[in-house]
Amino acid sequence: MPDDTGALLPGEGATWADVLAGDAAWWLGLGDCRDVLATMPPGCVDAVVTDPPYPEISRDYGRMTEADWHAMMRQVVGETRHALTATGSAMFVLQANSERVGRMRPWLWEFMAWTAREWNQIQDVWWWNHTAQVTMHASQRGLMRPSVKACVWLGPEDAYRNQNAILWTESDDNKAQRASGRLNNNLHKYPSGGTNRKLRQVMSAARRGGVTPFNLWPIANANSTSSGGAYGHGAATPFLLCRRWVEYISSDGAIVLDPFAGSGTVGQAALLLSRRFIGCEIFPTYHAVARRRLGAAYAARQPALFTLDDGAA
Repeated sequence: MPDDTGALLPGEGATWADVLAGDAAWWLGLGDCRDVLATMPPGCVDAVVTDPPYPEISRDYGRMTEADWHAMMRQVVGETRHALTATGSAMFVLQANSERVGRMRPWLWEFMAWTAREWNQIQDVWWWNHTAQVTMHASQRGLMRPSVKACVWLGPEDAYRNQNAILWTESDDNKAQRASGRLNNNLHKYPSGGTNRKLRQVMSAARRGGVTPFNLWPIANANSTSSGGAYGHGAATPFLLCRRWVEYISSDGAIVLDPFAGSGTVGQAALLLSRRFIGCEIFPTYHAVARRRLGAAYAARQPALFTLDDGAA
């Protein structure tokens, strides 16, 4: 049955095709995403934000070899590229893992090299979980704490992006320098050959309401009450990371796709940001969790709720 806006409610006859048509706000399928992606028409979604399973990691939903993972991802990448609009892009969250202490598996770099050659990697972007726990490898075997994941961002060179949506808060030092009135617009030259006009830089920050973000995003993954992990997902993605990517590479009313929906955090961010959402999840337990979270996000659709969930997918 329709809701009070006339849109079909998921679970009440809505399909992913209804989302594309604007007759439903979201849809979450249970099963292999490749079966759904293969039936979707070209140019039908605006952005893909997803955190796939990684190879050689044992989870509730199983374990894949590196060869099986590459085969799956080549199909998923091909189908998502087909489904994206001409200026749409896809972002895959991926973290390298090791075969044994001191020997990393090569699958992440192989994937990045392949997608850069066969499609296009728009920019290298990384998520830094600055609350990552110390591992046994780090504390007892002299290695460093693993805390960074790649955000493999693929699409055309002119892919849609809205940098103003993800500006960082201006530093106190910038504000103090601007307030002091002692800045000038002289051209500063650096040993590397770069140049900079400090006054122009700090005035731009004031005008835009923030500063240009770095390509290393420091976002904690430590929420234990409202994150995907709190709902039993063992490899959850922070809500704030999902929210920023949705804000960055899609606009109001856009259709966001997550082929590996997990506990639904990408969809939650998309719905709260007034986007439409299509997702797939193969593991029934996570699918049920995601449906509940997506239903709550659809019912809320209030910006104030952004402060309530810093958790994960």
